[in-house]
Amino acid sequence: MPLHIIPRRIFAHRIACKALYRACITQSPRIPAPDDVPPQGAVPLLKHLIRKGFKKNIHVTSSRLAVQELKRGYAAEELLRNAGNGNKVAIAQVHEILRQTARAKDLSRLASPRPPRPAPTHNSTIPAPFPGAPKVLDIRPLPKEQLSGMRKVPTLTAANWLPFLRFKRPQSRYLGRVLRDKLEQKIRRWGAIEECDSMMEVGESEGVWEGKVARQVRKELALAGEGRLEVGEERLREMSQWLEDGEGREYGGSKERFFAKGEEGGKERRSMWAAEAARQKWVLWEKVSKENKLSLEKGEKMLEIVERERELWLQERQERRDEKRARRGKGPGGGRSGGSGGNVKEEQEAVGSKLLTWDDGPERKSMLMPKMQHGDTRPIPDFRTGQRKPVTGRSSEWALWEPKNVDTKPETEEVIMEKKLKAMQLSQRNAEKAYKNAAPTF
Repeated sequence: MPLHIIPRRIFAHRIACKALYRACITQSPRIPAPDDVPPQGAVPLLKHLIRKGFKKNIHVTSSRLAVQELKRGYAAEELLRNAGNGNKVAIAQVHEILRQTARAKDLSRLASPRPPRPAPTHNSTIPAPFPGAPKVLDIRPLPKEQLSGMRKVPTLTAANWLPFLRFKRPQSRYLGRVLRDKLEQKIRRWGAIEECDSMMEVGESEGVWEGKVARQVRKELALAGEGRLEVGEERLREMSQWLEDGEGREYGGSKERFFAKGEEGGKERRSMWAAEAARQKWVLWEKVSKENKLSLEKGEKMLEIVERERELWLQERQERRDEKRARRGKGPGGGRSGGSGGNVKEEQEAVGSKLLTWDDGPERKSMLMPKMQHGDTRPIPDFRTGQRKPVTGRSSEWALWEPKNVDTKPETEEVIMEKKLKAMQLSQRNAEKAYKNAAPTF
């Protein structure tokens, strides 16, 4: 065989190896296992040896080694076939090979014992909280002494009406598991509510059918009472008992039909066959509403925690800045110790300049720009520095600059969180109002 040809890429070689493997595997169940060799697992030891022998040579690319292993495989197949046919010498030889393999495996296990498996931790399979861990709503905000580093303000967020505080990344596995379980529970409840709606429709249809049957029974009883219909006494007694029991006796136990809210807020009579589905729907809706109210309460508590954490963060940041200035020999205002304290407004008054801010609307309004002609080099006031500078240009008329009082202050996180919480409360009220005013689905 040429050296550049790989045996495993030849079709005839692959067919020969697969045929040899099937022949060896087919003969293994026919050979009885020795009594002194205990089972090593779910797979018999002989079958395991055949598989192992073929797997270890699967990546052989040498033609010489491939031919050598094929010869060994054909010899092993002949031995297994003779042992399967009942040859005692072949069976004894196979048993000796199995005993040697089992003995070598036991010696190897004693020489290098398997290290013990580590004990499972509390969150190895299912993420769970640490034993005795306090709740976040009870201990936050933590004092400065209990923090390992700088304080970080948590972020209040929500996942489908489930508010939670996000402190750091990556997110805790326990928090993710709790959110996932709650979301799955909410999805199951909403699915059960939809199923109750469909069951109420089926119950109402059953009530309509039972009403038709009841009218027919009353008609037959009336005709039998007048003598125009011949009905046996047993049949009359069963029909009368059925009318007395009422519809849906196994579910409602009453002749009366239960009432449900109509389209305009009034009450409508419904079939007792739909009573149980309506009751289950009401129970599920009460659970969903209760869970939403608890989420709102938790959201308010978490918002308070965020606000207090923000206040403590600002306070600690100011303390760090004061300490840094003190180390540099500056006062709390940024100036040198013993100086004026670094007051910027006092320095401006000392040099006679005035900086206009957004609150200086009247002063800005009183500054009327002069009319300039071509070639006019009269200086105009500079509103930023309060000085005048020469300007040349074409003839133009400068309009009066009237700045508007625009609030450029960005919204804080507390304001944003309050808006989010108000939006959640408004959505909850709208959902409850829509449910109360909604038309029945059956």
